Amino acid sequence: MPTLVSVVVPAWNVAHLLPRCLDSLLAQSHRPLEIIVVDDGSTDGTAAVMQDYHERHPEVHLISQPHRNVGPARNAGLSVARGEYVGFVDADDWVEPEFYAKLVGIAETSGADVVVCGLWFHLGRLRAPFPFLPRASLLSGDRAASLALNPVRMPSFAWNKLYRRALLGEEAPFPAIYYEDIATTPRILARCTSVALTRRSYYHYCMRRDSITGSFAARHAFAVASALNLVRHDLQATGRWEQDQVGYRRLVWLTGAMVSIQILFQPHAVPWRLRLPLLRRFRHRLRTLTGPIPPGRALRVQELSDADVRTTHSAQPHSAAVIVATSGGGDTTPGAS
Repeated sequence: MPTLVSVVVPAWNVAHLLPRCLDSLLAQSHRPLEIIVVDDGSTDGTAAVMQDYHERHPEVHLISQPHRNVGPARNAGLSVARGEYVGFVDADDWVEPEFYAKLVGIAETSGADVVVCGLWFHLGRLRAPFPFLPRASLLSGDRAASLALNPVRMPSFAWNKLYRRALLGEEAPFPAIYYEDIATTPRILARCTSVALTRRSYYHYCMRRDSITGSFAARHAFAVASALNLVRHDLQATGRWEQDQVGYRRLVWLTGAMVSIQILFQPHAVPWRLRLPLLRRFRHRLRTLTGPIPPGRALRVQELSDADVRTTHSAQPHSAAVIVATSGGGDTTPGAS
């Protein structure tokens, strides 16, 4: 029997770009395929585009929820996914027609729990492949998780990968913060027996000015710090701190350098006179993330209300997010120590 693949597409105010994404998924050579599009509280015509595709294509299923960011939207879609394999595609990106056929074939041949492929970066009319993926075709999950701490070797994007559904269990793996991939991908890869890689580029990542990376603000800087804090807690909780602390500190340094450049030089809404004070606050926050974790903190799943979540899927979606919490059960913000 052919292998069902579930694809989760979080969508927020992307009515003008969503058709390109969904058309590329409907053009996949792999079947069967279920496409789960999650409207994360859009205020433009995204919901109408989704409804149109659902009415014309039975493999397109819809979820609608209040705006909670990409992580909880992915979690909601994942909670109803029925496929043996799961993939994530962002609504402003698109994929090659053989994307899932090739990755499923590699997974079935290698027995890998996750398959990683190359990708194209698009900026306007310019495009370039990501050149630095490891040349090995198969890695242990432990080695892949360590490499995912180095954005130059194996970026922690969720979307250029195919996952065995059983690997993700019933939990909600993503937090409700920006840059949620940084906080999630190493944790998932560490569970794998093996991870397969292909340097062929099947995913098209489209950078745009009104995306997270194109509309930088102060909150994004501290969201990076929150994501790094979640990585730190996970390394400690899983006993990987000793082996990966050097890689983790390199990740803090590299992401800190990139965000510092964004704060100082990228065109954005932060006034020039406030950029140096913001940079000092951000750098101070990063310094606190390289030291020991305060006692009594751990990662846990925070349940979110399902009252306003609607779907056309046969299963009821479940809304949740990963947070750092105190041992007494009191929640903290995702970026708390």
